[in-house]
Amino acid sequence: MTKFKSRRLCSAVLSMLIASSPMLSIAQEISAVEANATSSAKPQALQKSELQVGGRYFITADALNVRSSNATSGNIVGKLSLNDEIEIIDVLNEGTPLVQIKIIRSASVSADVAPELFVSKDYLSTKSLVTAATKYFVIQNVATEKTRVYERCTETPNCSHKLVMETDMVVGRPEEGTKTDPHAFKTWLGHAKISEWVKFYQDGQQHYPHWYKAGESLKYIPDPITDSMTKTLGSRKWMVKDARGNTTMHGAFGWYAAKVTPADDINGMNYQWMHGTIGWGKDGAAAIELTRGFFANLFTNPGSSGCTRLENRAIAYLRSILAPGTDIYRIYARESTREVETITGVFKKKVTPLPRYAHNFEKPAVWNYILLTDGAQRSNGLTADAQEIINKAIPVITGQNLIERGTYDVDQYPNAAPLNYGKSAASGDSGDRYKIDSGWEKDAAKTNFKGYFLVDEGRLVDYSHPDSVKTKGVIRVSGLSDFRTSVPEFLTTSGKHNPPKVTYRTENDNGNPNSR
Repeated sequence: MTKFKSRRLCSAVLSMLIASSPMLSIAQEISAVEANATSSAKPQALQKSELQVGGRYFITADALNVRSSNATSGNIVGKLSLNDEIEIIDVLNEGTPLVQIKIIRSASVSADVAPELFVSKDYLSTKSLVTAATKYFVIQNVATEKTRVYERCTETPNCSHKLVMETDMVVGRPEEGTKTDPHAFKTWLGHAKISEWVKFYQDGQQHYPHWYKAGESLKYIPDPITDSMTKTLGSRKWMVKDARGNTTMHGAFGWYAAKVTPADDINGMNYQWMHGTIGWGKDGAAAIELTRGFFANLFTNPGSSGCTRLENRAIAYLRSILAPGTDIYRIYARESTREVETITGVFKKKVTPLPRYAHNFEKPAVWNYILLTDGAQRSNGLTADAQEIINKAIPVITGQNLIERGTYDVDQYPNAAPLNYGKSAASGDSGDRYKIDSGWEKDAAKTNFKGYFLVDEGRLVDYSHPDSVKTKGVIRVSGLSDFRTSVPEFLTTSGKHNPPKVTYRTENDNGNPNSR
């Protein structure tokens, strides 16, 4: 058993509501065993007597500590991922659970990360685990603050994927950092997988209380944000005291939190999960919209500290369709479409939608949800899908286990977000959240964007992540190795496409604090 150094929480803050006591970044002490096991299907641990020097073995955990010496503290140099392959150099003695290895193939750790490498024997197998591709995958565009889910096309080797959900999100705030790292709260790019879902999650230090805690009275949940005269006043109801008596926000992780793997800050995604937020389902995107306004940012930045945050109905819907193992790809890209949407008319405009998605234009899918207390704080706890609850004949009792029931309009029509450098980066409308470009038309050829994301196909054209050096450390890339310096083949395409028109800054933007 070992303890990691303190980490900053990536939960949303909404701290502009605390003008007299603004919320700063909160460190989270994360205790972890040598590895995060993938599932109950993990093979039984091999005994040292069964291991062979020179034998090759596969990793059976999502994230297995790699150490630079035969000790279990202060020497972690990386984390191996599921099905990485290693060779045993020395089984060592029975007094240690570690064995000395060399890396044959890894998605997350370089073979020469340290002169000597050691891992726990308890997560080694003679066979790789079969992990079939999931039906859906997620692409989160940090530049435009959009989360999109696609149904994976497997009909031919090179086919376009189908959008099944598009929604707004909030990414890590760029306007501030720490004394040692000005980019500490930005969302990292790369490829990770959902390792598990947690219903009504609370951080380890109990700074952000659960949205609902198993066994507590429902009356302790604050009222909906939109029940007040303004959203700002409604949000103040969610201000509470944490276990140490400090002012914080109730239920900042929302209804569901999707943990990701690899998770660490060495070769993983810096513990930047995907989760919900404060508020009820009836509040819709109110908690997200609170982070967008100029007025909010006059006080202190209300954005996330790295995690991607969605409204609660959206995260509940994702929990109902995305199984553990689902791929999440985080990009920073200009958006485009393969097909063309045309608009005609002057006074009465007529829209001819993208042909492939015409049946979804202004016709969202309706998802019915029933949020129950059942499964609170449990890994992969009960979803809020109404049909699943009905099919399982789970009792729904008002005043006891029923929290909320309602509907969510699932946007299934792809809309390419334009680059509009005249908009505030925090508005959600600029298309360049971290301001990697100057925004002036004279600098158009110097753009740090590389390639395009076709939102109607779920594929990338000539894309690579913006360069970390050229963006002065603004962009950070980590996660699985297949999406650090290359793009998985199923996500690539080429040919003509139709990006929306770029709006550049004007002289009128000078001196306007809301323009950039």
